[in-house]
Amino acid sequence: MAEKSNHTNLTKDPEFLREPLEAAQARLVEFEEEAQKVFKDLMQKGKESRKDFAELVQRLSKQDWKMDDLKGRVTKLRDQGMERAQELRGRADAFRSEALERLEELQTKAVAFLGAATREQVEELSKELARLAKRLDKADKSRTAGKPGKSGKRPAEEV
Repeated sequence: MAEKSNHTNLTKDPEFLREPLEAAQARLVEFEEEAQKVFKDLMQKGKESRKDFAELVQRLSKQDWKMDDLKGRVTKLRDQGMERAQELRGRADAFRSEALERLEELQTKAVAFLGAATREQVEELSKELARLAKRLDKADKSRTAGKPGKSGKRPAEEV
């Protein structure tokens, strides 16, 4: 029943609704004015940026791209690219040589740890063996030169 009396009070008393309604209308007017200001600002900024863009396009279109200018720019870019390539090539060579040195050091350490001979040691041993083989061949030739062959003749007589 209390609800019925409340409902009847709202319809009977328009003054009760008038204040909140007027306040809501005032707030709507404020929102609309604020929205209009924001919209105008956005329109102005859009126009300004359009003008800036148009000026930029005009400036670029006014530039006379002559063949000599383009050739000069391309040459400059090529020279800069060559300098950069030389710099990078130098860095790559330094990296390669450093990597080789480290690899050799690592190989030497591994060989020393495992007790195997290094390449230089193997080459030296190979040279020594070749020298000894030559001496043996000379000694063998000189021995066979003094002894008779299968035919009972000396090697000089076999021919």
